[in-house]
Amino acid sequence: MKAPYIFMLITTLQCVYGDELIPYNRHHISLSSDNDAYFESTNYDRYYTAGHNLSYVSKEFSNTIFDNISLLTFISDERVQAFGVSIGQEIYTPNARFSLIPPTNDAPYGGYLYINTMLQTRTNNFLEQISLNLGVVGKYSFAKEAQDLIHDLVNYRHLLGWDNQIKNEFIFNVYYKGMYKFSVIDDIIDLLPYASIALGNAHTHLEIGTRLRIGYGLNGDFSSPKATTNHIGSTSINDSFRIYFVCGVSERLVGRNIFLEGNTIGGYKSMLDLNRFVYETELGATIAWRGISLSYMYSYKQKEFVEQLANSNYATIRLEVSF
Repeated sequence: MKAPYIFMLITTLQCVYGDELIPYNRHHISLSSDNDAYFESTNYDRYYTAGHNLSYVSKEFSNTIFDNISLLTFISDERVQAFGVSIGQEIYTPNARFSLIPPTNDAPYGGYLYINTMLQTRTNNFLEQISLNLGVVGKYSFAKEAQDLIHDLVNYRHLLGWDNQIKNEFIFNVYYKGMYKFSVIDDIIDLLPYASIALGNAHTHLEIGTRLRIGYGLNGDFSSPKATTNHIGSTSINDSFRIYFVCGVSERLVGRNIFLEGNTIGGYKSMLDLNRFVYETELGATIAWRGISLSYMYSYKQKEFVEQLANSNYATIRLEVSF
């Protein structure tokens, strides 16, 4: 009876330790953009309407001074690390986007401007990310100005209720994310189960999910991330050609979401009744060659509060250049 379990253990160990781990000796610059207009051009500016992220990730190193921070220290003696920094902005609006004063049963206006620092540790089959967000919500996020500029460029009218947005508040948020790569057919089909924890005054949640990828060259990354630091993914980890389709599903247990509940102390307070369990599905594709990759991902999210009129969606476009 023990033989199947011994075989599974040996197979798992071979996946983690069997192949030689080769650090990727290139740096990365990437630009990611989420927007609800990237999929339905006539159904936009509702709820999470836009997010943009410009990031730098270093080449990979072995035996860094941060080596013992990673939980992979206790799993594998062979691991590499990279460091990242990014700047991002997120924009949230109500469904009644042309009302001067949005209804109390609608999502509030909110903006988020932040700097993120990230430590990434990986083996051939496991990816771990520890990150910190420092930022601000409220008028100092310049979300209104960013949205007005975009609307001017596409000749679309401004939204009217930004005077009622969430008030200024400093944000401190930490994230821990882990993803395992289980190869069904090496480099052709794989499963990527993952989990993430967020703790802070912007987001506090626990999320579990999985992605299925089918294509060619899957060993070149751990799937493409979205613009927000709530989501996991990696930059390229080799120069090989890859093209694949990906679908995924996740479930999030929400403890706090400042963009629905309002300020932590004082400021704006909403009366919304949050759904504490929220699922999200996604479908997308990536193509990459010699360190340049382009990705598109469509995401469909369950209602985040009881009064919400409909489920929401958005799409991600991401360009990465390695050098």
